[in-house]
Amino acid sequence: MIQVRKRLARYLAVFVAMTLAGSGIASAQDARAAQQVKLRQSAYTVLGAQMGLMGAMASGRAPYDANAFRAAAERAALMANYVPELFPAGSITPSSKAKAELWQQTAEFQRLMRDMQSKAATLATIAKGGDLEAIKPAFGATGASCKACHDKYKAD
Repeated sequence: MIQVRKRLARYLAVFVAMTLAGSGIASAQDARAAQQVKLRQSAYTVLGAQMGLMGAMASGRAPYDANAFRAAAERAALMANYVPELFPAGSITPSSKAKAELWQQTAEFQRLMRDMQSKAATLATIAKGGDLEAIKPAFGATGASCKACHDKYKAD
C-alpha cells in the first residue's frame, strides 16, 4: 500500500505541475479553463494507463501479476473518484475532447460518472483476491462504464 501511495504521489505531482504551468492564454478565465482541461487530460492519462496495464494482463498480452493488477485497480478506483471534479462549468477549450453536451446534460453525465466509480471500486475489491478469472468480468464492466461515457460525451 505504501508503494501505491508513493506512485500516486508522483502522479499527483504531475497534475500539480501541469496545473501550475503557464497556459499563455490572454484572459484569466481562458487560462483557468485551459489549466482545468490539462489537469483533466492528465487524470485521464493516469486512469487510461491503469486500464491499459490491467487490460494487457486480463487479455493475456502480458503476464498476470496479482500485485501489479491490484495496485493498478486501486489507482484506477482512486482516479475514478477524482475525475468527476474535473468538469466544472466553462472548462471547455479547443484542446478539450469533451463535447459541449456534457455540460448541458449534467445529471446524465454524473450518473455515468457514479457508475464508473462503482464499477472501479468493485474491480479494486475483487482484485484483492488475486483470482484473474474472477477479476475479468469486473474489469470488463469497468471498461464498459468508461466506454458508455466516452461514447456519449467524448469527441473523437
